[in-house]
Order: sequence, then C-alpha cells, then structure tokens
Amino acid sequence: MTLKNIVLAGVSGNLGPAILAAVAAAPFTVTVFTRPGSHQTVPDGVKVVEVDYTSTANLTKNLTGIDAVVSTIPPTAAAAQTALIHAAVAAGVSRFLPSEFGSDLDNPLNRAVPVFAPKIEAQELLSSLAAEGKITYTLVYTGPFLDWGLRVGMPADPVKKTAALQDGGERLYTTTTLGTIGKAVVGVLRHPEETRNRVVRVGEAVTTIKEVLALSQEIVGAEGWTVTKPDTAVEAENALVKIQQGVFTPETIYPVIYRAIWGEKHGGHFTTTDNELLGIEQLDRAGLKRVIQDVVDGNSV
Repeated sequence: MTLKNIVLAGVSGNLGPAILAAVAAAPFTVTVFTRPGSHQTVPDGVKVVEVDYTSTANLTKNLTGIDAVVSTIPPTAAAAQTALIHAAVAAGVSRFLPSEFGSDLDNPLNRAVPVFAPKIEAQELLSSLAAEGKITYTLVYTGPFLDWGLRVGMPADPVKKTAALQDGGERLYTTTTLGTIGKAVVGVLRHPEETRNRVVRVGEAVTTIKEVLALSQEIVGAEGWTVTKPDTAVEAENALVKIQQGVFTPETIYPVIYRAIWGEKHGGHFTTTDNELLGIEQLDRAGLKRVIQDVVDGNSV
C-alpha cells in the first residue's frame, strides 16, 4: 500500500496546524477540507476544498482519488467525522486516522468514561468497517500535548506560575509536543503496512508533574507560585455526576481527562511506544527544559 494523496480535516484547532505543517513538508500531495466560508491559511502547494460535512455525497465526491484521511475534527463535531468515515469508504480511501491523539483509550477505565464516547464510537465504526475489508485505520495515542498544555496551564503554567500536582504530582506520564505529533502522523503515512488496523503509541517525554514544576522553577524562579494538590479520583467523581446530568463544560470535562492522564492504573505512562518505527526521538531532562523555555519565551515548539 502506498499513501500519496492525503486529506486533512479539522486543521483549524490546536493540533491541526502542526499536523498540516508536518504532512505538507513531507512528500505528499495534501488537500485541506474546510467548511464553507471559513478562511484557512495553508502552506504553499496545499489545496483547500470547501466541503459539506452534512452531505456524504459531497464528501465522497471530494474524496475521490484520495489515499488517506487524517482527522482532527473535535468530539463536539462527531457527526461530521462519522460522515467523513462513511464517505471515505464510499470513495475507496485506503487509510483513516480518526481524531484521537490523546489518552490511551484501550484502557478499560478510560474507555468507560462518557466524555470519550465519540472517540470510542469512531474506533468501533472503523474497526467494523476494517473487518469487512472496506478501509484500514490507525489510532494514534500521544498522551497530553506537552507544549500546548504548558501554555494553558495543564499541568503547569510557567508564565503565570501556577501548577496542579494531580495526585501528588509524582506519577509518571507520557507526553508529546504538537510538532512531534505531526511527525508521528507522517511516520504512520510512510509505514502503512506496519501501522495497519492498530493503535500506535507515541511518547516524546516521560516525566512527572513535580519534574515539570522543578524545571519551570529553574527557568522562572521558585517565588510567587500557586500550587494546588487535586485528587483526581475525587475531582473526576464530582465531574461525572454533573456529566450524567448533561452538563458538558470545561469544568466537568477536564477533571475526567486529568484522571485519564494522571490517575492510578489509567495508563497515562506508555510503557511501550512506536517511536522507533515512526522516527520519534525521546526528550531527556535538558530537552524537556528547552520545551518549557520555549513556552516561557512565547515560541512555538
């Protein structure tokens, strides 16, 4: 299987631009799908096509001749990704990468959580279609986004000097920068047989929140920090009560995500990865500190 013509869908979010930059820089022919009326800035040589995500026929027409689709459509627009999957099958697309790029949803503790339901539904749909020989898929798990997280205060904000030591902050977890996630997607597209119909795990750094805090304090100083110590089990349990009442807000969703990353037995530390296959190098302590420094300096990583 050779994957040459690639469609990217949902590139206007946090992760999409990094994947677009990496795939566009590789030897692929790249098309970006956008909604009518949106204005997407793309690298030279990338084609932009307006599509109707409510029309399988429109999507199918625009997927003709495409080898692979990479989706970063958010879970809040799950119906659009479902339509895209069915259109990909109808158009004869070989490979589909759904909007995963986060926690390990093979872990039963995470898989049962309602906020992950749209991702699970996409996985199960692709698995059933693959079993029928209609398409192939790859699920990419990366852990939390390292650089993006530091910019928004998850689990620490070295600029605002805040940190949350989830469950004490000593549990190992796997994390990856946006740029390296883009490289991982390129790696999947370059190794279609090795990544066929399975999960790949990417881990650029294995660290603890306490280490991230210590490195941040080395850069910006130890004075003036606000440090909290949430219990992920308690916070997630309280959030799930509200979620079951239909309250889906950042205040209810994030505690559940934090539990998936830092909770005991939730698999936030990937003990094995596909880094070697995908050409991903792991950061050491100095590399992790450089990422934090770049965030402090306001640089993209």
